[in-house]
Amino acid sequence: VAASAAAAGLVLSSAANAAVMTLAGAPDANANQAQTLLSSFGNNLKFTFVSKSASFTSNLSLVFGNQFIFDNNTAIGTMVTASGPASGLEILMNILVTNTGNSWFSGDPAQNADGFVHAQISALGGGVFRVAFEDLVISTRPGAEPDFNDFVFDVQEVPLPGAAFLLMSGIAGLGFAAALAIRDSLIA
Repeated sequence: VAASAAAAGLVLSSAANAAVMTLAGAPDANANQAQTLLSSFGNNLKFTFVSKSASFTSNLSLVFGNQFIFDNNTAIGTMVTASGPASGLEILMNILVTNTGNSWFSGDPAQNADGFVHAQISALGGGVFRVAFEDLVISTRPGAEPDFNDFVFDVQEVPLPGAAFLLMSGIAGLGFAAALAIRDSLIA
């Protein structure tokens, strides 16, 4: 059903004016389907550290602007705000496993050296998405990784405050009124 929804161009969203989750690339050899997040309005992103079960240390970065967010030894509940990509662009995240030097990306598994999905994304509601990364090289061996619990965090787009929208609308209205005034003075 999800594959047919993606083929039809449908996306999953957890709230109005929130990031949008879509399918990303073909499933990997373990039949894991990657998801990605697309920015809805190109504003800041809020990251909240949830948990880890890895013995390795990993650093989370937002690929847009190469922004370091936090590592997986961060206190649970730590929140960081970062600049997000423009509206409609992918919110691409990456972990660098400092113990191994491996770097794994969210989204399309073709971006990862082993060709496997390394991040599972799920909608929690209210515009919040849970991202769970796997930090080890993945294979098709039965019982092998992935467990997708090595670096877990939530991410959400921070909407523009209503007052900011009103201010921008007012400025646009003033510009339109000025353009009309100039046009009227040229006609007269």
